Amino acid sequence: MAQEFPWASEITKTTGTITALNQDLAFTDFILDVRDGLYLTISGSLKRLTRINFADIMAHQMKNDQGGSPVTGDPSLYAFTGTTVRFDITPSQNRAYTLWYYAMPSVLAASTIPPFPNDHACIEFVFWRAMEWARKAPPGAAMKYLREVEIAAYRSAGLNQEPESDHVPLDSRQFRRQRGQSGDWMGRTSL
Repeated sequence: MAQEFPWASEITKTTGTITALNQDLAFTDFILDVRDGLYLTISGSLKRLTRINFADIMAHQMKNDQGGSPVTGDPSLYAFTGTTVRFDITPSQNRAYTLWYYAMPSVLAASTIPPFPNDHACIEFVFWRAMEWARKAPPGAAMKYLREVEIAAYRSAGLNQEPESDHVPLDSRQFRRQRGQSGDWMGRTSL
């Protein structure tokens, strides 16, 4: 359930040092990073990196690998493939990082309450697993139920995404800020 619906899991953070263009962070409880939740420490201050898809990271890495001598600097974009973080540019030096991510729950004990989104989903999942064990339902029926009924209900209610800002920012790679007067949105004003 945590892998299918990570937004019901705990958010935690980890720290370390980034040394390479593609670096495996060797997580044991990593599900998904919080959107744009990777920060690098540069000159004593934190820089928040932007998460983009892997195809765009590949394009950046190919563009920055100029004939075998990669361009170095401070990364500003990243993507995850499994537990490997991939940057747009090779870090020029080792950088401390802080990463916020959704973590897998720990192994349940007898008194532990699982972090399911609601009790009904947990009970129904256990019921369907028991039906599988008793061979009264086909293998995979419990996960099918979660995907098609419970998680589908969460998604239709808009609960399939982490909370976001209430505005949609423009992509700074496509829309560069230009200086001008406040009325310039209707065309250049001249006096």
